[in-house]
Amino acid sequence: MSDDQHDHQRQGADGEWTIRFDSVSKSYGEAPARGRADERPAAVHDLSLDVRPHEVLVLVGPSGCGKSTTLRMANRLVEPTSGRILLEGEDVTRVDPVELRRRIGYVIQNVGLFPHRTVEQNVATVPRLLGWDRRRTADRVAQLLDLVGLAPGRYARRYPHELSGGERQRVGVARALATDPPVLLMDEPFGAVDPVGRRRLQHEFARIQRELGTTVMLVTHDIDEAVTMADRVAVLSEGAHVEQLAAPLDIVARPATPAVADLVGRGRTARMLGLGRLSAVDLSAADLRAPGADRGSSTTGSGAAQERRVPDPSERVELGAELTDVLDALVRDGADGVDVWDGDRVVGRATSATVLQALRRVSEAGAA
Repeated sequence: MSDDQHDHQRQGADGEWTIRFDSVSKSYGEAPARGRADERPAAVHDLSLDVRPHEVLVLVGPSGCGKSTTLRMANRLVEPTSGRILLEGEDVTRVDPVELRRRIGYVIQNVGLFPHRTVEQNVATVPRLLGWDRRRTADRVAQLLDLVGLAPGRYARRYPHELSGGERQRVGVARALATDPPVLLMDEPFGAVDPVGRRRLQHEFARIQRELGTTVMLVTHDIDEAVTMADRVAVLSEGAHVEQLAAPLDIVARPATPAVADLVGRGRTARMLGLGRLSAVDLSAADLRAPGADRGSSTTGSGAAQERRVPDPSERVELGAELTDVLDALVRDGADGVDVWDGDRVVGRATSATVLQALRRVSEAGAA
């Protein structure tokens, strides 16, 4: 199959979605008599939702709102009571569930690696079930371990108990991607990892997803993780009712309902710092430098050229940097402002007023 044909297949019948939930409900047990006081609401009630090709759609909401149930219905670990779930135009309830799950990657919080198998054997699980030959399987395993940042020569023959929590989670992602599935389902994938490792994994996974273009549905209870990782966020309430479905910035800057506002909470400004990026329009005219400004010198009040310390690339504030990083640089350097770089030259200077200006711009964009 050509790349163009493969992309067309992934987009579903109308070219706009890869997964479609069409009036889907899930109830457990027999339906209670009408009007009974002990009537339990459906875990998922009449959910209609599309997941677009190549996007990361994050489901977020309080415990018990039906987000994990929704995710698990996509690969039939949970069977829907009513409605249709379409994968690439095909009703999943009419597909053999075992074959379906081999086509969909699945990553959970505690990874679920086979403890008696090596890393290499774990990643090779589905290719071997599909009858791949040894050479093809070995090549794919090595490629994926490289992709998730685990050198094959160092990690392939280790066992899960010899790995850190973050390393085990990376192996879980590699295993889920082994046969290049069109869809990856992730249920609280980084919840068991320490905060520092969790942030590192989030950024690493974002890189992998951009490289592969896999369509991802991810469940989390953490709004910060949702807005960090998502192309779109679906905020759910009881019964998997969609309170708001929008880009992360829209969720943070303009909550559509009180339930969304409660979830976003008091950390709105901090989250917008993480979502916003520094633009040239945020730099005031007084702070802009001439296009040819030299990276190695600056002019003091006396007019003499003085050597400016050229910061390490990891310490530079670049155009397009997260506003969080700009603020960190201001605090770290203890200065009134920091140079802003565009490639190998300084194009301006960012101050605390620059960050405030950028926040206003980001907020207005989210409310537009």
